[in-house]
Amino acid sequence: MKMFSVILAVIMAYICRCCAEVKSVEPPENVTVSGLGLLGQLVIHWSRPTSLQNVTDCAVRYQLEYFSTYKNEWKGYRTPWTTLRAQFDLERDVQVKLRTMLRGKCTNGIESTSAALELVWHPKLTGVEGSRVKNFSCVFHMKQYMECTWDRGPEEPQHSQRFLYYWHNGLEAVAECPQYLLSSGVRTGCLFPREAVKEFTDFNVCVNGSSPVGPLRPAYFSLQVQNHVKPGLVEAVSLEALQQDGELVLGWKPPAGHIPSHCLEYEVMTEHTNQDGREWRMVNVTEDTSLVLPANQRSCARVRSHVHRYCSDHSFWSNWTQWKCLPEKDNLSPAMDIALICVLVASAVALLSLCVSVGMFSRTRRQRTEQKVSHCSLLGENQHLKLLSAFSHPHH
Repeated sequence: MKMFSVILAVIMAYICRCCAEVKSVEPPENVTVSGLGLLGQLVIHWSRPTSLQNVTDCAVRYQLEYFSTYKNEWKGYRTPWTTLRAQFDLERDVQVKLRTMLRGKCTNGIESTSAALELVWHPKLTGVEGSRVKNFSCVFHMKQYMECTWDRGPEEPQHSQRFLYYWHNGLEAVAECPQYLLSSGVRTGCLFPREAVKEFTDFNVCVNGSSPVGPLRPAYFSLQVQNHVKPGLVEAVSLEALQQDGELVLGWKPPAGHIPSHCLEYEVMTEHTNQDGREWRMVNVTEDTSLVLPANQRSCARVRSHVHRYCSDHSFWSNWTQWKCLPEKDNLSPAMDIALICVLVASAVALLSLCVSVGMFSRTRRQRTEQKVSHCSLLGENQHLKLLSAFSHPHH
């Protein structure tokens, strides 16, 4: 009986110890954030709570949440490790929430979670105030080359020099812009060849600079290059009439470049003129490279493209093609026809006014000439009469 009591006491003590451990789950400790020199790639490191150092019969995991300023949302991960690498905006606060999660025999199979440890690290902004670049944007043209441009900061000192550095996970170290774009000798952008960019990963960019006053304030950006694609112009646009039913078939070819054809979506704008002269417009979106249009007195169409949402989250529309019309009339849209008519009418009025002016000038000149001739005739006649008078009255 005494032995039984001892065993029971040991079991109860063990249960109480476990319960005490569950009730005292602490958040992670010694949290640090360090940079890798990769323009926004940071490493968050923490350690196991002291109270769980000797626990062996429970699995310890950690829940980490951080605020992504690029996407304006919280992201979360659960991991058994004590390190996480993530992308941050170095110009904004780094906000992190950490919890410890415990499950196993010591919790009777129930997962127990600690309170959240919330930490904020503030950035150290350096450089001349007001010198940060503005309106930074990048366009990946036809997936052949990427062009990034910017405007100078409002307080940027004179004779400043800009530099652009970039990094993605295909590079071992940060690299400088391969070809700067210049405007009046000033760097206003960077041109990346196709082999310098990488899609579906963080493409990190820093634009900083120097000036006679001191370093310029750096600006950091993180891109997903596949979301900045702009296709080239749609090619070989044709508009033909079907003989059997009078409908029209609009056809075209995908734009040149490295964009897969199955990733392209097209927008077709058509303008029609009915038999009674009424005009109407229609817009269609399609993944095909042809479209059947209704027959009208006159029809015009143009096409543009962008990358489909299945291949990217965002893209730029290409430029519109020229209008294609049936019946053909210099491939002008109805609106352009009206403008042409106005120009012709104005030209005709101007020509008519010129003709009238020339006619009036000629008539006035002729009248003046006739008056001069008449005046000369009268003068001659008067002289003749005077001579006759002189001969008819001789002096004595």
